[in-house]
Amino acid sequence: MYDSLTATYAPSVGVALASIVVFALLVRWKRSSKSAPKSLPLPPGPKRLPILGNLLQLPQVRPWEEYQKMSQVYGDIMYLEALGQPIILLNSLSRATEIYDKRAVTFSDRPYLPVLDIMEMNWSFGLMQYGPEWRKHRRPFHQLVSGSVLPKSYPIFNEETLVLLRKLRDAPCGFKGHIQHFFGAIIMRMSYGFDDTEKNKELIHDAEILMSAFADAALPGRYIVNNLPFLRYIPSWFPGAGWKRFCRYVATVNQKVLYDSFEDVKKDLRNGVRSAYPSMATTLLDEMPEEDAPERRELESIARISCASGYAAGADTTVSSATGLLLVLAMHPEVQKRAQIEVDGATGGKRLPLMSDREKLPYVNALVKELGRWYTVVPLGLAHVAAEDAEYDGYLIPKGTFVMTNSWSILHDPKIYENPMEFNPDRFLKDGQLDPSIPDPTTSGAFGYGRRVCPGRALSGETLFLMAASVLATFDVLPPKDEKTGLPVYLELETLNSVIASPLPFKCDIRIRSGECASILQ
Repeated sequence: MYDSLTATYAPSVGVALASIVVFALLVRWKRSSKSAPKSLPLPPGPKRLPILGNLLQLPQVRPWEEYQKMSQVYGDIMYLEALGQPIILLNSLSRATEIYDKRAVTFSDRPYLPVLDIMEMNWSFGLMQYGPEWRKHRRPFHQLVSGSVLPKSYPIFNEETLVLLRKLRDAPCGFKGHIQHFFGAIIMRMSYGFDDTEKNKELIHDAEILMSAFADAALPGRYIVNNLPFLRYIPSWFPGAGWKRFCRYVATVNQKVLYDSFEDVKKDLRNGVRSAYPSMATTLLDEMPEEDAPERRELESIARISCASGYAAGADTTVSSATGLLLVLAMHPEVQKRAQIEVDGATGGKRLPLMSDREKLPYVNALVKELGRWYTVVPLGLAHVAAEDAEYDGYLIPKGTFVMTNSWSILHDPKIYENPMEFNPDRFLKDGQLDPSIPDPTTSGAFGYGRRVCPGRALSGETLFLMAASVLATFDVLPPKDEKTGLPVYLELETLNSVIASPLPFKCDIRIRSGECASILQ
């Protein structure tokens, strides 16, 4: 009886809901068209349709490249609109610097995405609105992962690097999973002190579910509830509300990631159990007053968020970069060979590289920089929001506008990087040393802009460098052979069309370089 009623009424319910949605969109469009002052023009952009705006023109495949092409028509600041939501797209480093650095107070907010409320994911300081609360939550995390304090964690880096190399030796085909566990284990050990391999695997798996859900939620147009917040009140059993059920599942994972590990550390400390190396959780808990102190609850909340933000602060993007590194090495054997010679010169071919070797390895440093430029992991960055109506360069940027930056376009600007589509580490070198006159991708968009720059960029950079140098010291990374012809398979970079443009699956042949290299891993 229930099934027959559902079949009978579901189409009518769907039509009714569609009518409500269309009406709400019409109201939103009317409001947006009337709200902005008319004294200043909007930046140039493609013609907009009523209600839909430019929704049908938003590219879905490699959008960063399509936006770059559009900027050649409309300029390096471009106005778009989708379902009444104004969007500004910046396509040059000079525009990004002027907006995010010189106008930081106005352009440092994040968009409010109702779907993240449903997923219970708005706790992250990376998603908080700019202001005192954001600073309060970001400060402890930044203090504990800044470049000046990372040397305390080098023993963890070295231990996990050896684990990674042994996994690559024993099961090279599973390189993507090995890389995920390498970066995940480092962050979990730094955040909570956990060195239990199976426990860390579970934590990493849960954290990756959250990062995948966030990347999906941040895509413009993916969840219409972000444009029509009233849809959050639709019950999960409603026809077409499968997205709501998925969001509730993500919320359960989110609560587990946010609370369980932190509570485990508190329990261990009460029992006198500490990890071998200091962790973020133990450091913050040690600094707190007694548990009955009035400020304890707020301090624990801040500490809990700082620890849980660890994975989001760079692991997912760094995993993508590291996976891209193997692809680049397989695609460019001449680059790989030159880097191997440099690493062997620093280590004598008898040990693994250390962070203390970094200054002796300018070409490897340049290789990592070029990787961050050529393969832009977050090509369109995370949107900022205009906190108020603002005038910029004679244009109006209305309050509530999503301000997005085409980092891929900036890092492939031929005015800055000659022949930008080529992978060429030498562009960062002069007379055999790093050339400070060439803009560093880590400060030119690869990790965000202004006051919203990723606080985990030093951690990401150091662990990626150590992995690169260690893989070069011990392995040859080659393209696979075609089973029929026996010739190397042609490889190219293909990525997801997502906020985090992770590489699509590919194969490569990872081999120990020599018997001496094999002995290093014993």
